Formats: sequence, structure tokens, C-alpha cells
Amino acid sequence: MDRPRRPGASSALRRSAALGSAALDLSAEISRREARRRSAALRARAYLIVQCALAAAVAYSIARYVFDVAVPLFAPVAAMITLGMTHGQRLRRALEITVGVGVGVFVGEIIVHWLGMGWWQVALIVGISMTIAAALDVGPLLITQAGVQGLIVALLSANSTLAFGRWFEALIGSTVGLAFAAIVPTSTVLRPRVRAIALLRDVSDVLTRTAAAMTHKDQAAVEKALVDARATEVAFNGLKGVTDDSREILRLTPLSTRRKAAIATVASMLEPLDRAIRNMRVLNRRAAVCLQTGEDVPAPYIRAVAELGAATEMLVHHVERGTPPPGLRAELLEIATHTGARAPEATLSAEVIRAQVRSMLVDYLMIVGDTAEEARAQVRSVCTD
Repeated sequence: MDRPRRPGASSALRRSAALGSAALDLSAEISRREARRRSAALRARAYLIVQCALAAAVAYSIARYVFDVAVPLFAPVAAMITLGMTHGQRLRRALEITVGVGVGVFVGEIIVHWLGMGWWQVALIVGISMTIAAALDVGPLLITQAGVQGLIVALLSANSTLAFGRWFEALIGSTVGLAFAAIVPTSTVLRPRVRAIALLRDVSDVLTRTAAAMTHKDQAAVEKALVDARATEVAFNGLKGVTDDSREILRLTPLSTRRKAAIATVASMLEPLDRAIRNMRVLNRRAAVCLQTGEDVPAPYIRAVAELGAATEMLVHHVERGTPPPGLRAELLEIATHTGARAPEATLSAEVIRAQVRSMLVDYLMIVGDTAEEARAQVRSVCTD
């Protein structure tokens, strides 16, 4: 004899199945975005890797075949250091690195040549190299670099017959690195755009994972998303730095109008993107608080966070092509509609999440070309409170 079904049992099963399907979809989306993020990170570093390899080869060739250095060591090393640490006021930093490397190698050569090698000479080399670099007002990391280069000379090249040779070799490498930093214009276009794309995908990934964590009430997942959200500040500073590089090198290198427009697209989005990232971090913190305190976040709010993650992915096309993709503005306003009314059961933390979603919508509309007043007016126009 069949047992009678309880009223509402079938609807509960349907809801459970729907939630399970949504969870699987979110998990699959997270996996896809993680793969894209790693691929984008590799692409973002690929140009620097190739650039460093070519600069090292050129510096080695000049030292070995033009100046007849038997075993060039400092030329390729100095070229790589110069390129690897230069973003944000790039030419200034490259000059600072050239000074730091040159000072360290020069001091090491002098002391080894005249005083020999021993424990007190090591202390003298480091102290003098760092003092001279500090007096020249280079950055703290480059002051340390001066001491390191001096030690390398002392420990690997402690031969009085090579006096000043290693210093000249380091000067060759630093000059090659500086030339690559200044006269290779491709990175001027590629690096800001690649970094902007990678950052937007990170933001999209964090929002998607936050929505999934709230759906599953997964405290560990939301904490991990919060850590990654905080890391976007460093990524944004890097983006701002390479964009500053582009503006600086534009004054020295003629580029086509199309390339200048690509740089202008990234530069124009920096201010609203900075605000969007800050708003996202607040959203993540409140999501973590909700899970810590056992507060329920209304389903429409969670859905809005997931939809905002998808809209962020659409912004990638804006950076790639210079124009917003079809449907992006409509998608943003649809999210604004979903978050226009306060859910009756919403707690204070949940309301902060809704407010941050709406603030990010304003930021995104500004990224695609609206003024602050226009963006706020559009988001308010669909408010149903």
C-alpha cells in the first residue's frame, strides 16, 4: 500500500533539484573561470618573459662579440633586472636600477682590486654600495640591489685583473634593458590591456564564487573569495602602473591612432574600476559576516551577485574591442531592476550587499562611457522601493 505524500513534498523536491542544478552550474562556471584566469595570467607574463629573454641575449652578444668579454655574466643579469622591475614611471625606474647595479659592481671591483677579499671587505662593499645608492635617492629595493651586486662581484669575480671590467659589463646590460624598456612600443599597448582583462576576470571570478558560497552557506569558500578580493588591490596598482608607463612612453614613441585609443580606453576606466573593486570588497566582507552570524541572504540578492559576475566578464570584451558588447547595458539595468526593491526578510548585512551591487552597477555604467550623474540616474530609474 502506497503511503500518501505529504502536502508540498513534490514542490520541496523540485526546489531541492533546482538548487542542486544551480549549484552544479555555478561550480562548472567557477572551474571554467579559474582555467581562464590562469591562462590570462600566463599570457600577461608571456610578453615580459620574451622581452627579458631577448634583452639578455642582446646584452650577452654585445659583451661577448663586440667587447670580447670571455664569460659575460653581469650584462644579461643587469638587462633582466632592469626590465623585470620596471612598471610605473618605467624610464625613471630603469635609470634607478642602472645606477644601483652600476654602483654595486663598481664599488665591488674597486675594493677587491685594491684591498683583496675577506669578511671585513664584504661588510665594506655592502656598506659603501648601499650608502652611495641611498645618497643618489633611488628606491629602497634598489639600494639593496646595489649591495647585492657588489657582493656578487666580490664573491664571483674576485680577480684584480678584471678590475672595472664587470662594472662595464653591468653597464652594457643595464643600457640594453633601458633601451628595451624605452623603444619597444608593443608593450605600451599590450600590457595595460592584458592586465585590465586579467583584473576584470579576477573580479568576475570573485563575484561568482561569492554567490556560490552564499548559496551553499560555505564559510571557507567565502573567506577564500574575500582573500582574493583583497588581492585585487595589488593587481589594480599594477594596472595603474603599466598605464602610467604607456602615457610616459607615448611622449617618446610615435604610435598609431588606434593604439593610442586602446590605451585611452584603459586609462579612462581606472577611476570607476577602482571604485568598483572597493565596493566588491565591501560586498565580500558583508557576505562573510552573513555566513558567520547565520543570516540568510535573500535569493534575489544572491542571484544579482552572480549576474554581476557575468556582466563583469562582458566588460572584458569592452577592453578587448574598445566598445561595449551588445546587451551589456541592458544586462546592467536588468540587475538594477532585480535589486530595486528591498526584500522584506533582508537583514542589515544583506542590505549592504544589495547596496554594493547597485553601486557597482553605477561604476560599470561609467566604465562603458556614462557620466556619474547619468549612471546614477539610470540605476535609480528602475528602483521600485
